Amino acid sequence: MQQNEQLPETYQIESLITDHEQVVDAKVITIPHPEKGELIVAWVIANDSALTEETIVKYCDRSNDISTPNYILFTDEFPTTPSGKIQKIRLKEKALELINE
Repeated sequence: MQQNEQLPETYQIESLITDHEQVVDAKVITIPHPEKGELIVAWVIANDSALTEETIVKYCDRSNDISTPNYILFTDEFPTTPSGKIQKIRLKEKALELINE
C-alpha cells in the first residue's frame, strides 16, 4: 500500500474513534511490520479513565468499511511543534518503542 492510499483510511479511523463519547481526540499512524507490512496504531486521549482498548476495538469493529487498529495506545496529550502542529513522527517513534519492547 502506498503512502497516499493509506491517508484517507487513517483519517476515517481517527474520525470514527473521535466520535466515541469517551474520546477527546485520536490520531492514527502506521508502523512497519516484518510480516504484515504495516500495523495500524491509534493514539487516544480519553475523557474517561475507564475507557479500554477493548472498548475502542469493539467500537471500530462495528464499521465494516474501516480497518480496526492493531494497537490502541492512550496518552494525555499529543507531541506538538512550537506552532501547535501534532508531530505524528514522534507518535510513530513512541509506538515503535512501546510495541517492540
